[in-house]
Amino acid sequence: MPLPPVGNPAKLFQLPTTSSGHGKTLTVGHSVSLYYDLQPPNTWPEHTHSLMQIVLALDPVDAEMRWHSGGRWITESTKTPHVWLVPARIVHAAEWKGSAAMLSLYVESDYIHEECGCDLTKGAVRDLGPLTQRSYLTSCLCRKFHNLCHGSRSYSRILVAASGTLLAALLLRAHLCPGNVIRSRKRGLSDDRLQRVTDYVETHVRDPLSRALLAQVAGLTEYHFSRMFKISTGLPPMKHVWRCRIHRARQLLETGEWKVAAVAAETGYCDQSHLDRQFRKEFGCSPGSVIPLGLEG
Repeated sequence: MPLPPVGNPAKLFQLPTTSSGHGKTLTVGHSVSLYYDLQPPNTWPEHTHSLMQIVLALDPVDAEMRWHSGGRWITESTKTPHVWLVPARIVHAAEWKGSAAMLSLYVESDYIHEECGCDLTKGAVRDLGPLTQRSYLTSCLCRKFHNLCHGSRSYSRILVAASGTLLAALLLRAHLCPGNVIRSRKRGLSDDRLQRVTDYVETHVRDPLSRALLAQVAGLTEYHFSRMFKISTGLPPMKHVWRCRIHRARQLLETGEWKVAAVAAETGYCDQSHLDRQFRKEFGCSPGSVIPLGLEG
């Protein structure tokens, strides 16, 4: 629930992207994108999102939430840490009368069906306390994002995305599948191993990388590493490498300081045509089209 631009209504807010103007606090994951910040008092006018949204207030805050359902408005007020679940394309509005750590998760419908076998059709507000008391993992993840919002810890983007994806699954299961809360869900890689691997990929994105090499960095067998990495991130290791390379390429091109051929070499592609194919597959446009106007030469 980022602050809407001045003079621009928030209606029809689409899936967050790295170019949506929300800075480093916006993380786009495989199935769950997220925004976190220490949110000051604010009022959000009526608006909708194309994806289902989960809003968490991780600190006590005097808040009022409204959403449209069944031809009428539903209003909920609370002063405690809470979770607000908003179905996709539902008109909603909110007001915070104080400052609090905020986490907003945007969840793709396929992921909801994968985790719960159904969709979220009705909005709801739930106290966060009972949810964290019943699930130690939920408590740990909320504490991690609380630290991020208050600036007391920092993690790699892939670890943030993985944590948000897992937290979304826990909250959805707790709400849509009561009595079947995730207890046996495998945790995947430990935070330190995942951080070590993702840091290595980001540092060596232009170098030849393989699944066996990343398994060695993690200190695990290749098979075990691949399985645990996918549990943690939703992606096979080499798909993660591919995404890191293509997004690094776009970041460089958007500075206007790099030519396409140089970016291809800098991000580990065998040639410019390989980058062009992968870029069009990921973003639906050519690499040259994202270079700022007037700087392409």
